[in-house]
Amino acid sequence: MKRFCFSFLALILLLVIFSLRGSAQQEKPSVEFNVNPSQNVIVKPKTGNAEGSLNIHLTPKGKATNADRKPIDVVFIFDKSGSMNELGKNPKKFQSAKDAMTEAINFFYENAGPNDRFAFIPFSSDVENDQVVYFSPNNGKESLSKINETVSKLSASGGTNYTQSFEKALEILEGGNNNKYIIFMTDGEPTFSTVKEKMTYKKKVQVGTEKKCFLFFCWEEPVYEYKTVTEDIDVHYELYGQGSKMTSKVYYYLNGEQYYKNMSVKDTLAAIRQHGLTMAEKLAEKNIKLYSIGFGNDSEVDMDYLRKLSAITGVTARQASQENIAPIFEDISKDIDTPSISGEVKVDLSQFNGKVKVMEGSNARIDENNNAIFNFNFSYPINQNPPQPIDLTLPLSFSETGTYTFQHIEMTYNDLSGQKVSVTHPPVTIEVKDDAPPSFKGTMSLKGIENTPDNLIKISNSTEHTNEFTVQYDLEPYGLMDNRVSGSITNIKIIQPLPEGISVVSAPGVSTINVSGTPAAVLTAPSTINYSSGAFNPNKFTAAVTLKADWALSNVKMPLATVQYKDSRFGDQETTIPASDQVINMKVRLRDYPYAYDGDSSGIITKLNLDENGRKLEQTEYPNNYGLKNKAIKEMVFQDDSANTTIKITYFDNDIAYAYLKPDFELRGNKTGRLYGNGDTANEPIDMKLTNLVAGKGVTYSYSIENGDEKGPWVEFSPGDTIPLTKTGVNKIKVKAEGGFAIKDLIVEKAITIEKRIESVAIEPDPIEIDVGSTASFTVKIQPEDATNQTLDFEIRDRGVADFTDTNRILGKTEGETELVVRTKDGSNIEKTVPIIVRNPYIPLDELKFKKSVFKIGLGEKIPLTDLLIFNPDNATQKNIDQVVSEMENKVQVVKENGVWFVIGKEVGYSTITATAEKQHNGNQPQASALFEVISNSNDDEDDGPPDAGRW
Repeated sequence: MKRFCFSFLALILLLVIFSLRGSAQQEKPSVEFNVNPSQNVIVKPKTGNAEGSLNIHLTPKGKATNADRKPIDVVFIFDKSGSMNELGKNPKKFQSAKDAMTEAINFFYENAGPNDRFAFIPFSSDVENDQVVYFSPNNGKESLSKINETVSKLSASGGTNYTQSFEKALEILEGGNNNKYIIFMTDGEPTFSTVKEKMTYKKKVQVGTEKKCFLFFCWEEPVYEYKTVTEDIDVHYELYGQGSKMTSKVYYYLNGEQYYKNMSVKDTLAAIRQHGLTMAEKLAEKNIKLYSIGFGNDSEVDMDYLRKLSAITGVTARQASQENIAPIFEDISKDIDTPSISGEVKVDLSQFNGKVKVMEGSNARIDENNNAIFNFNFSYPINQNPPQPIDLTLPLSFSETGTYTFQHIEMTYNDLSGQKVSVTHPPVTIEVKDDAPPSFKGTMSLKGIENTPDNLIKISNSTEHTNEFTVQYDLEPYGLMDNRVSGSITNIKIIQPLPEGISVVSAPGVSTINVSGTPAAVLTAPSTINYSSGAFNPNKFTAAVTLKADWALSNVKMPLATVQYKDSRFGDQETTIPASDQVINMKVRLRDYPYAYDGDSSGIITKLNLDENGRKLEQTEYPNNYGLKNKAIKEMVFQDDSANTTIKITYFDNDIAYAYLKPDFELRGNKTGRLYGNGDTANEPIDMKLTNLVAGKGVTYSYSIENGDEKGPWVEFSPGDTIPLTKTGVNKIKVKAEGGFAIKDLIVEKAITIEKRIESVAIEPDPIEIDVGSTASFTVKIQPEDATNQTLDFEIRDRGVADFTDTNRILGKTEGETELVVRTKDGSNIEKTVPIIVRNPYIPLDELKFKKSVFKIGLGEKIPLTDLLIFNPDNATQKNIDQVVSEMENKVQVVKENGVWFVIGKEVGYSTITATAEKQHNGNQPQASALFEVISNSNDDEDDGPPDAGRW
């Protein structure tokens, strides 16, 4: 039986352990992927290639719980071309870019790890080599300081050369095991580039020397020949001017002479842009992430191009203005500073012997083995939900009909611990036929309503559309193989899955459905597409849906969309629209002009000055001691009745927290733990402690206490400190905060009156004894002697026995006992009771006796009667003898002389003497009798009589 119990318990324990292990494994950050064709069957036109695509869905899993990340190498590439200050017309533009760089540098200065490295490359028409800042051999902060110094001295002039700046960054980042990043900022399209191109030409080569002489002087001169060589020659591509006035110049040098290539402006621009793409591919090969910032509007900077450059390396591009360039720099800096999983998806095309090629426009690069490779990167903010999934599309062309099975699809990445993970996908098949349903080529693009999609702002308590954007779909039907076929495409619907935090703005023709647990917008196209004679009518159309961001988002991408339709020849069909490279970023803003508070996806709140182009003033942090959480913010409003000093924060999951702009504190009884309010009175020492801590970094707190005429100084204290208040009287406590989000010069004041309570009461004498008709005083001693309220309440329970003549004196009224009761009136509830004993001063004589029953007295002897008597009690008030009687007066005589009774022996014989005391107050009149024998003095030797007889 014992063995069974042990085995059963062991089994339970193992199950628990495996369960915990399984749970831990589920939490470990990882990436899953799935690959599907856009269509299983596609058509090959007679005069062209079939077109299809593979859709790659990447899903990050788990949660990062460790703030440690791998060391990083970061190279800042900074555009200082003439357009940065609009040729001197807008110097604030260039200054705002420099300020933003400084913000980013300062961020890394605060957060850099010991092995992080930083470099800086300013560029215009070429790299400004004399101002390049290289990795410091000592530590990253040293180079950051030098970068700040260099940035402050920069001036704007020259053209825009992406290629050489990327080459320089690649050179600096070469080698080392740190994660590698570039933050690239530009305000325009590339206009300069130098690349090496192979050329075959006759090169002037020295083959020897010959002797030359003149008069008496001789020397050696080189001998040259021209040999045909093939070499890499630097070719310079340059563009000047703008718009229709732009001109191009392409040139190179051979044998010291300049030669020109005859190229149009269009071709020159295309070549320069291709040079940038080629460099981005080289960066991707080295796993270098290129974050791009386009500084300007759509007419100034080609964001699609920048997005493509960044997408090739697996990350994103952002569009900035003077108002938001600083926070965008910081957003990217935070992203780099966050633990991340980066990797690649590789699709092997070599098995198809050139029949399958990647179409132009893809973000994939092709390696020397004909693998199409996508780079990706997922940032894992600490303790937050995993990043949202992304969709990648690999557009392919097929030169022949047939069945194409992609056998080798592999995802590899380094997890957060640096371990390499490889996952192989099952084969995926696309069938290419001579005839198949027509399909759609489509693109997805995002356009802001009031802000660009990557800079959305949700204004609290506002009906503005600043958090809305439009997703536009440009669709073009294609795929007619036979000019003789005709038909129609109807019931066209675009189904757009929605990322978390994105919802639909209600509009006609748009509905919302649920697809596999994910909400999706459904757009219904109103028209029918007809086809015949090898053409579609209409041959393209556009659809759009307006969406809004509901809570703060960071680098969220729209998923690919699905197009469902019905073909009159083939029935119901489905294809996909590739996801846009654009990212969605949104912050939640609470305005308190001229300030604003921006909340982001990690729960960080930044205080801005709107009058200074949104200059950052302060920022919260996580972890923190002021109660803010590490979650995406959905709403921020000022708490009612807080006079704009408390921000109520609602997170994406409807959790609530509060950000305080002024401190608050509690007053709690040191002994009772009771919480006192402002203006209350306490009868105990008070502990003051902060309750509401001001949000933000580096907040300091000070207090001052005023008691009567004594005003204490301002004293700095820590948030967890308890400040004791012990002085009696009115204490005015003032607390202020400085730094962080604290409202300047705002002082929180509360008052509390401390009264020292009585702890004990003693009455002397105890008990109190008084004669009837007399008075007695008493004293009351209070502890502690400095008790604040020493007022007492006095009571005599029976005032018929005794009563007060004044506060501390009692009159005995009648004989008896009662109690004096003394009560405190300060709330201490102490009651002291002492007995009062009132005595009557008259003591009645209860009994009168003779000392003996028989006395002998000599003849003529005179004896005082009182010497023979016993009075009981002895202290009786009245012991006077009222009457004495002798039965035999002739034998024993009784006389009273001067108030004293005497017994006199007159004659030998006997007599009984009876003494009667005076009448007592109680009416009693005691008597006593004794026998007296008178004897002669000569008879002393005679018998003394009875045993109790004898001389007096």
